[in-house]
Amino acid sequence: MDYFSDLEFVCFGSSKHATGVTKDRSFDYYGLQYIRGGEIYVQCDDGPAWLAEGPLLFLTGPGKRFTYHTPSGGREHYYVCFRGERVNRYLAGGLMPEIGEKIIITEEKEFTSLMGEIVRQLQKNSRTGFGESVLLLEKALLLSMNQPAPRQAGAFNHKIIAGFAEKIAEHPEKEWNIGAFALENKLSEVHFRRLFRRETGYSPNHYILQQRIRYAAHLLQTTDMLVKEIAFASGFGGEFYFSRQFSKFMKQSPSEFRKNN
Repeated sequence: MDYFSDLEFVCFGSSKHATGVTKDRSFDYYGLQYIRGGEIYVQCDDGPAWLAEGPLLFLTGPGKRFTYHTPSGGREHYYVCFRGERVNRYLAGGLMPEIGEKIIITEEKEFTSLMGEIVRQLQKNSRTGFGESVLLLEKALLLSMNQPAPRQAGAFNHKIIAGFAEKIAEHPEKEWNIGAFALENKLSEVHFRRLFRRETGYSPNHYILQQRIRYAAHLLQTTDMLVKEIAFASGFGGEFYFSRQFSKFMKQSPSEFRKNN
């Protein structure tokens, strides 16, 4: 099995309900991070953070600092981390995603099976299992780079969702009535919520929360407003609720965030 000796698996595993937090960490190896279900918040270096629900994939790798966690609940998480001379051929051949890039997995059943089988083969701790894992990893990388595009809603519905999301982002502090907006556009609230999740990756309520926290973080960084004032200005209605949600999402209190930023 010397044919596969130019690749080393550093760590691997899976969890049905992962809650771990990775904060401002750099790696000297590459890692396929597959989120089959649940939410994941990811920030790579000082670039824009993103929050989305699985199934999705992102790649961690050398030269970047990562922070990622699940704001609430848990996530179904598979990870396979590796390094070696063979990785250079993957990179040169265009077989690796961009580090930190969010890839929506539309072939969920096949990709989940692949990631699960890689972990199972590595757990055998045998030369045969190792060789099988290398081949399966290459298949997973190939599949990740050739995912069919997510099925889109009709052009009219897409315009409605995009417009609503833009309005929320511009004024997250407002009270947003999902049902009324859906009715205004001749859609049932249930269908509207389903379309919104399909288009944006998360529910309307969570999107509103995300935008309010983003706006609150901006106020903490750029003003000397009291935390209580920011809580009301960003639409939370109270300091206690604001502090609890901000801490859950950002993994630090509003005061700590202001001090650190």
